[in-house]
Amino acid sequence: MRRRVDTMQKEGMTNPRQTIWDAIRELAGEDLAKHFTVTDVVDRTGLHRKTTSDYFACLVAAEYLAQTQDTPPRFILRKDGGVHAPRLRRDGTAVTQGAGTLNMWRSMRVLAQFTYRDIALHSTTPTVSVTDETAKSFCAMLLATGFLRVIQKADPVKGRLAVYRLIRNDGPKPPQIQRVKQVFDPNTGKVYQRGAV
Repeated sequence: MRRRVDTMQKEGMTNPRQTIWDAIRELAGEDLAKHFTVTDVVDRTGLHRKTTSDYFACLVAAEYLAQTQDTPPRFILRKDGGVHAPRLRRDGTAVTQGAGTLNMWRSMRVLAQFTYRDIALHSTTPTVSVTDETAKSFCAMLLATGFLRVIQKADPVKGRLAVYRLIRNDGPKPPQIQRVKQVFDPNTGKVYQRGAV
């Protein structure tokens, strides 16, 4: 039975690209030497053929997969980027939108306590830049909505920054700060208002 993407996400299932990536990694085997087809992945995942073949095209363009000249084409996993499905555009370039927020959230989940500068430092990578201002704003909003607790207050006279601890760690997806200045937690589906802690 095929499932629509929005139905899958409402039911708490992973996104289709993650499902496809998981199947590819399983089919490739530990040594990454096994060949597989789009049909193999469709049969394993129950996803639409077009969804699967579109993501395969992205993975080929980004050189994660190599395609044989067979009919039907067979594929081999050339590089395993890890557990998380590569976020790619059709031309194979990496999607970076939202990567800064995701990196900040991951840093908060790993660090026992932190300042906004720690978050900016730990979240910046060669492909993603997180400024102090961005990290400061993210921390302030998460503090106002009850995701963070102040461990040590800031002291501007001594040049000391506030130290925070994450207290609402609901899952791997980062909270989404919305335009109306509230925070949506995609892990639980709840919305948190400022000051409603």
